Amino acid sequence: MLKAIFVLTVMIFSVAITLSTSRSASAYSGVSGDWSVTFTIAGQTADGTISLDVSGKTLTGSVFTVHTGKGTINDGTFENNKLNCTLKFEKHESISLSGEFKDDKLSGTFDTEGTTGTWTAIRKK
Repeated sequence: MLKAIFVLTVMIFSVAITLSTSRSASAYSGVSGDWSVTFTIAGQTADGTISLDVSGKTLTGSVFTVHTGKGTINDGTFENNKLNCTLKFEKHESISLSGEFKDDKLSGTFDTEGTTGTWTAIRKK
């Protein structure tokens, strides 16, 4: 009887760990993909596209707006639904970006050229 209870307990813990790992993995992969992004700073907006990829806690990808041109995501992290990275461009100052993934949307703040702005992104369909 004790052996059966022990085996059942081990099985329950195994299932719980598997479910916990699956939820974490889906949260991380939930931000991967293409997003329509809007940057707002000093009363001006710039629309563009940001493409994200998450592997473990590492965030990589690319970004494009008419104002900045093409850029890459460097030093990116994504953990506990929060992201941080630096957007680097050939013809624009780097942008320090932080934000949160919530309700299948992204939003946060960014710093560039000595000024702080806000940004939002929705998944491209």
